[in-house]
Amino acid sequence: MDTGDGRELDRECAAFDGFVVHIVDDDDSFRTSLLRLFRSKNIPAVGYATLADFERADIDGSPGCVLLDLCMPDGDGLALFERRIGDDSVLPVIFASAYADIPTSVRVMKSGALDILVKPVRSEQLLEAIDHARKVAVRRYAARTEVRDLLERYRTLTDRERAVFAGVAEGKLNKQVAVEVGACERTIKSERAKMMKKLQLTRLVDVVRAAEMVGLKLSFDDSSTTERQP
Repeated sequence: MDTGDGRELDRECAAFDGFVVHIVDDDDSFRTSLLRLFRSKNIPAVGYATLADFERADIDGSPGCVLLDLCMPDGDGLALFERRIGDDSVLPVIFASAYADIPTSVRVMKSGALDILVKPVRSEQLLEAIDHARKVAVRRYAARTEVRDLLERYRTLTDRERAVFAGVAEGKLNKQVAVEVGACERTIKSERAKMMKKLQLTRLVDVVRAAEMVGLKLSFDDSSTTERQP
């Protein structure tokens, strides 16, 4: 592996708060050289010599990425990715292999991997891939945290507030929701205000997005009209 580096990459890779690179590769010299490179760039990294070691690791879901060898002595790296990590994971996966032919590369990318690098890997190329993975991981982590926090707030809603939430997300008027839940329109206005405050929402578009995030199945009546409501 070429260990050359540059000042621009130093600046690009300087801020990796909470981000960890998980190196899964049975080649001791390659793994050690990567750990040394990342350490020189202040990028936290952990090495694993086997797939089993990685699977036993206590990865807490914080931002990070996996640099994974395709062919490991104790299994198939791609199979591990498809089985355990998946393309919806907080951890983006970059594959590295000396034997990445075109069909394999196509399969890797279709499986949802972020990238595939062919060994020997230039340090500049690797650091650029890791920096891209960091940005993807941070976005994924932020999105997952947003959903988690929203679900926690959603659980604080009363049954009626949840019904109002669903009705508002479906574009229903206060009076329509009132009929559905068996309450007066004034009560629904009050419940709506409470719901919006608890969920920390201000706009109708935010309500619709929040409903999708918590997994509500919405049904829209195309014949209904919309009006501004407090």
